Amino acid sequence: MTATAAPLGRIAVPNRDLMFGVKIANTLRGLGYAVDLVPTTPAFAALLRAEPIPVLGILDMGARPDWEEIGALTADPALAPILAFGPHVDVAARRAAKAAGVARLLSNGDFHRDMVALVARYARSVELQPIADPPDEAAAL
Repeated sequence: MTATAAPLGRIAVPNRDLMFGVKIANTLRGLGYAVDLVPTTPAFAALLRAEPIPVLGILDMGARPDWEEIGALTADPALAPILAFGPHVDVAARRAAKAAGVARLLSNGDFHRDMVALVARYARSVELQPIADPPDEAAAL
């Protein structure tokens, strides 16, 4: 795992499949993103909560993520949206991903075919990263 800054921000990707991981990472790096590949759901969760907060999470449902932890991540509006992809025939994983609140759920083929457009649509702009509210000056008086 790296914590490299990039002009367009960081994208977190749990990686279980070397072929998919390399393809995703190379495509995203070519677009100007830093890519952090991680092996597990806890590592993915830690990365999504780390500063600077990534602009997007991309989740391979075949990695058998901890859907409860993914639900906690999607419930936090300060964190990056999460795209999930996996086999269209894995009904249980698709239901779990929907219940966890992922921003978009795709089949493997749809994700890989439309990856560039999906990232452009769902990745947060680095300039639009959530920041802490300014202190309430009236409350300080």
